[in-house]
Amino acid sequence: MSEMLTIDSLEAGYGEIQVLHGVDLSVEKGEIVALIGSNGAGKTTTLRAVSGIIPATAGTITYDGGDITDADTEDIVDRGLVQVPESRELFGDLSVRENLLLGAQRASAVDGRDAMLDRVYELFPRLEEREEQAAETMSGGEQQMLAIGRALMGDPDLLVLDEPTEGLAPKLVQDVFDAIREIHAEGMTVFLVEQNVKQTLSLADRGYVMENGRTTLSGTGEELLEADEVIEAYLGA
Repeated sequence: MSEMLTIDSLEAGYGEIQVLHGVDLSVEKGEIVALIGSNGAGKTTTLRAVSGIIPATAGTITYDGGDITDADTEDIVDRGLVQVPESRELFGDLSVRENLLLGAQRASAVDGRDAMLDRVYELFPRLEEREEQAAETMSGGEQQMLAIGRALMGDPDLLVLDEPTEGLAPKLVQDVFDAIREIHAEGMTVFLVEQNVKQTLSLADRGYVMENGRTTLSGTGEELLEADEVIEAYLGA
């Protein structure tokens, strides 16, 4: 496998508040890589810096062999890195179908748009059932499915997911994890931030633990599940 995303000594924050203090991690092509940590550890800030939403103040971000540290979000998406933000950022007054079609903005996504729409409906049948329904009238779980589906419409090479199961009922949590597993089985590379530590590390090839804006521990998903620090902090002693 070859490295798709490399973050080296990344620092970033908001105004004068520094959140990241030298983050180091990598994602190889074909992997699911998880980033776990407590609230406020810097996970979402890391993803925002990777996607160009906030600027890096130090360090480098390399994607698919190119430096994207100072690239804007549109360019990063065009290169094939697509993020599903924690807030979902749907167009509430537009229908499910309209939201999905708006995801197919990348040049490589346009020609295969209809086929990908069919694939998204296969992954999330509920979206097809509600394709004419306004996004703002859907349940939280349905909106999360729509956000993931819209990202897939962009034909990503790396799918970045920020807390995709937050606030969902247990059945819908399982549906989202099943969809991630199926997408990955088809060859998608996934970088996942998630609070559901046990299921996430069980799914991930590798993972990183973040504390106070730094990556402090890394290993395979299985190794991290068995690490004393992870058990004590996230899984119960």
